Amino acid sequence: MEDFAAISAFVRVVEAKSFAAAAAQLNMTPSGVSRAVSRLEERLGARLLFRSTRSLRLTDDGAVFHARCKDILADLAEATEALGYANRKPIGRLRVGLSLAVGRAAVIPRLSEFEQRYPDIRLELSMSDVPTDLNGEGIDCAIRVGELEDSSLIARKIGYLRNVVCASPEYLARHGAPRTIEDLRQHRCINYVYPNGRPRQWMFDGANGPIAVDVEGHLLINDAESVIQAVAAGLGITQAPHMMVACMLDLGKLELVMTDTRSTGKPVWIVYPQKKHLSARVQAFIEWVRELFERTNEPQFRMPARAMPAKTAAGASAAVT
Repeated sequence: MEDFAAISAFVRVVEAKSFAAAAAQLNMTPSGVSRAVSRLEERLGARLLFRSTRSLRLTDDGAVFHARCKDILADLAEATEALGYANRKPIGRLRVGLSLAVGRAAVIPRLSEFEQRYPDIRLELSMSDVPTDLNGEGIDCAIRVGELEDSSLIARKIGYLRNVVCASPEYLARHGAPRTIEDLRQHRCINYVYPNGRPRQWMFDGANGPIAVDVEGHLLINDAESVIQAVAAGLGITQAPHMMVACMLDLGKLELVMTDTRSTGKPVWIVYPQKKHLSARVQAFIEWVRELFERTNEPQFRMPARAMPAKTAAGASAAVT
């Protein structure tokens, strides 16, 4: 325990950049902190710090030792927090990375639930459609959609973005509802356009595999949230992840159509840096978002009672013009 206290004092001195500042944080005297570090150096048989009246800097051995000790102390703090997770509420700052569309349409409208459950967590959302460097930017965890590139991050799959076709009650009153993929050509479709200018293909699950449908959009928009807003305004129909339209469906601003079709969609992941122990805050968010995802992204579908047309076999692209 004496070595552990000395290691803690050493790490605090390096981070505070002075013995006096470290002593104030540790509720010790500067001479007490200095003696603890000196005893540690003697125990290790290596000098860790160059000291002078004006400066304090690490030796090469000290830099290596500090990096290892800092990680060990962080792991110990997280292990202690994780051990008490079931007995107390998590507290502190939690930084989460989200894409703009998922954050605005799916997570933020439900955040009051998270705050009620975990009132002592101070949540910070880093929202961007460009994948962030979790380690470099201090992000604790992030929600990512699609196939993941190889990385040093830990990834937990929480499901898929189940796609649904939906429209506003006003649009359906004027134009009726499509029932099959072929019916889509008779409707005003609103579609998302990727940054490269390519319209999004609408995906359906067929008996022999996925079916990609090229939709001739009446209105093309390069922002996913704006697509949903346009559909709610009665301008047409679209296919979107159920999780992103769940609030609109609950409010009666949108209705599901083509409910005898199914679209599994892209996989969704929670990713976080590799650590031996997850903090209670990260565990709390993972638990909540998994529940949220299961509750808001699993519509009740009826499987097709008829076979799909032969031209839409597995891997094929069916055009709707």
